[in-house]
Amino acid sequence: MIKKIKYNLENYIYSKKYGKSINIDDFKIKTNNFSGNKLNIIYLTYFDSTFGINNTLKPLEEIGRVFKFQFTENPHEKDWYNKKLDVNKKMINFVKNIINNNIIDIIVCYVSGYSISIESLEELKSFNIPIINESLDDERKFKSRRGKDGCYRGVKDICSFFDLSLTTSKSAIIKYLVEGGNPIYKDYAGNERIYRKLILKKEYDVCFVGASYGIRGKYISFLRENGISVYTKGSGWEEGFAEADEMIEIFNKAKIVLGFSTVGKNDDINILKGRDFEVPLIGSFYITGYHEELKEYFTIGKDIETYMSKEDLLAKVKYYLLNDEERESIARKGYEKCLNHYTAKKSYEKVFGHLGL
Repeated sequence: MIKKIKYNLENYIYSKKYGKSINIDDFKIKTNNFSGNKLNIIYLTYFDSTFGINNTLKPLEEIGRVFKFQFTENPHEKDWYNKKLDVNKKMINFVKNIINNNIIDIIVCYVSGYSISIESLEELKSFNIPIINESLDDERKFKSRRGKDGCYRGVKDICSFFDLSLTTSKSAIIKYLVEGGNPIYKDYAGNERIYRKLILKKEYDVCFVGASYGIRGKYISFLRENGISVYTKGSGWEEGFAEADEMIEIFNKAKIVLGFSTVGKNDDINILKGRDFEVPLIGSFYITGYHEELKEYFTIGKDIETYMSKEDLLAKVKYYLLNDEERESIARKGYEKCLNHYTAKKSYEKVFGHLGL
């Protein structure tokens, strides 16, 4: 609750600074005007997780030739600040070398004030190539705390350097505007080439794949205590970790795939998650914690389902396990919605088209 109050206060302060309301539709790219030309793309990322590889790198590789620089192999480096400047210098040298040998159309970044230096951003701007940055956790990390170098660890201090800042958080739009950024409310999406239907027999009533932390254990224990069979995989569960291919098989084999919209140990902060799009693309029924931003993408109760509490979750799980036809109808509509509107490649194409590429 303390963190919820903190973020609400931050949102309030930024709203007062901006001084007027906004229409979120003004910050959406509504049409895909991408030329279809193969692009030369420099991709700068602090660390490419499985999510980043599947939903950013691979879609970019479908669009063009990608020159990738990764800042670190270990996203939890304790001595990062001792390495930050040296790694940034290597990154700039990498970019210079690529530019000297190729005509680059765009620089795509997945960085924050924690990973990239102001000096590096100033040098990147000097190349006169469009630069965009994507941030998927702005609801709670737009600012974050100050790092050892005095720069906020979020995107607050760096967003003004980018031609476009891609965010999936409505509350962050005003923050970007106040800090001199040029925000786009980017479609969250999944990679349909990775997250796909396998037409497998349903073996699990309910499944959850992900680490055990926060409210997850409590909710899953509550389901099990009330007679619901839940198959779990991931760090902290008895069944152990699931590789990416295994996870996709599990989702395909489940009647109901459970999601959690909460962040970390916070049970009162809810954000969009990759699962919100990956599971529907697989064609399975998906239920996750309710929050308003889901309504920007889905018709709740028709494309996906949501819950407000563990008791609400239990009631809905019982209902949908007994009503196969309705459950499969929702799964089918969620699949069609994501396949037609929320695939990663199309999402980036819309951004590039917006820039005239």
